[in-house]
Amino acid sequence: MSDQKPKGNQGAVKPAKPKSSSHDFWTVFAASFQNFIASGQHVIGIDIGSSHIKVLQLQKISKGYLITDCVIRSIPLDIREDALAKKKLIQDIIKKFIAESPIKTRFARLAISGKGIFVFSLSVPVINKKDLRGLIGLELKKRMPFQVDINNVSFDFFITGRGQDDKGPNLQVTCIAVDRLALDEQMQFLKDINIRPVAINIIPDALGNLVSFCVEAPANKTVMLLDVGANNTTLNFYKGRDLVFMRDIPVGGDHLTRAMAKPIDSGSQTIELSFDDAEKIKRNCGIPLEDESRTEFLTDYGALLGEQISTMFRPTLERLIMEITRTVSYYAKTFKAENIEELYITGGSSRLKNLDKFFLYNLERLKKVERLNVLKTIKGWTEKGVLKQDFVMEQAAPHLAVAFGLCLGSGGKINLLPNTEKLEQKTLFLRLLLRLFFPVTLLLFLVMHGFSYLNNVRYKSLIQATQEEILRLEPTVAQVRGYLDMKTRLDQRKDLLEKAIGKQPLWWGVFKELSNITPKNVVLSMVSTEAAKEPKEIRLRGRIVSQYTIVDLALSQYQMVLEESPFFKDVVLVASEPDKYSSIPAATFEITCKLEY
Repeated sequence: MSDQKPKGNQGAVKPAKPKSSSHDFWTVFAASFQNFIASGQHVIGIDIGSSHIKVLQLQKISKGYLITDCVIRSIPLDIREDALAKKKLIQDIIKKFIAESPIKTRFARLAISGKGIFVFSLSVPVINKKDLRGLIGLELKKRMPFQVDINNVSFDFFITGRGQDDKGPNLQVTCIAVDRLALDEQMQFLKDINIRPVAINIIPDALGNLVSFCVEAPANKTVMLLDVGANNTTLNFYKGRDLVFMRDIPVGGDHLTRAMAKPIDSGSQTIELSFDDAEKIKRNCGIPLEDESRTEFLTDYGALLGEQISTMFRPTLERLIMEITRTVSYYAKTFKAENIEELYITGGSSRLKNLDKFFLYNLERLKKVERLNVLKTIKGWTEKGVLKQDFVMEQAAPHLAVAFGLCLGSGGKINLLPNTEKLEQKTLFLRLLLRLFFPVTLLLFLVMHGFSYLNNVRYKSLIQATQEEILRLEPTVAQVRGYLDMKTRLDQRKDLLEKAIGKQPLWWGVFKELSNITPKNVVLSMVSTEAAKEPKEIRLRGRIVSQYTIVDLALSQYQMVLEESPFFKDVVLVASEPDKYSSIPAATFEITCKLEY
């Protein structure tokens, strides 16, 4: 399986259309801009182990990440000790990966391991950030081995917490120091295949970045992660995602394989196992548990009892258990950590069957041993229906743990990339930006000029059409102006007339109202008004006949009818004279009332 290339885009969004793989201007600019402004979304994570080379590229999406491409290649035994042949093989693998990757990029993050890497947990006074680096450099001089020249060491650090001691408040700092020659060698290794390193990190910090995505734990809780490699095992302690302490244990998967690569008795014959044969049996059988001691495991060389395999593994496993126990005890005592009850395991050799159960049974105080779920960060891998390559990726995931840590987010808390390289990349970006500035400026100028020219032509056409429309409408406009002048004069005359005659009642309404409300027994002989009096007053003279009642009562009723009319108010009986010569009661009268208008 280790020589397979897992297909990472199953059950995910279709990768982007491949771009040109040449390292041309636009590729460099796009990648530089992406790295300089947005920290890069598609950088390659490279993890070069002693037995395998792992390369991974992820794509950031809204709800997690997709695997764009990944590859795991084993390094043959015959060239692992040949530095030149190993370097050429790794470079060919990376170049082929970039050529076949759906999303092209020339930027990568690299994890380094091996000799020349030092991790220290320091306690320093609380000072400003400007002076903190210098103080940590002084502390490194005291702690680095005497044979190491501090001037040839690059270091980076991050603050893990604050504390208090007899001297006052202090900062808890994790510092990572690396031999500068090793960094230069790794950078040149990438540049030889036309790759620009975005970041250089160490494996424990890259795994700490992965832990923050995969393990939900409070910031003050210690998370223990065991990275089981081929030649060594690293035990890392984190608070949240911050690396606090690490220790390399010189026991790995290859040591277990070598423990099996010896003559064994298969019942009918004694078999001399080669390294590859022992590796195959180790993968297939794993670590037999106590209840499997009498179980027969079928191999290409016959059946082996579980106790035979356990006997071969026991010295190496006991050494590993002893070193882990010592490391946990040291950490708990030194860092005053309690309740370290959980252990996560990862790395290519962590795939060994029953390894997690073996640790749980043999490590004291542990209540939980679990394989780190690397694929938890990948969208789609836990969904039902995505089954075609689940097994392949789940088997490959422990190998890719470090590469995942490099590709997720910022890739870790530190970046050991030398300042000269960072400055060179910024200079390259600015140079490309300047080269692009003038063509872009010229293009924008031409575009603006084109827009201005088109608008000028459009406005000229609009003005000409408007002028023609104005000429066509001039006769109509002149006629309208004449009508407006005439209306203005009429309005003026109307105003003058109203001012001359004053406000007048609605006379036709007044007379119609009189006609309607005057009863048949009343005959009006004269209706008069005075023009100069305001409000206008009307005087009514007439004769009233009252056959069935007295005359005064009939006059009163007539006055009441006038008062109730909306046209009259203040009705007053001025005079009333009975008609002595009439055969029925009758009288002449004169009434005044004011008009409502």
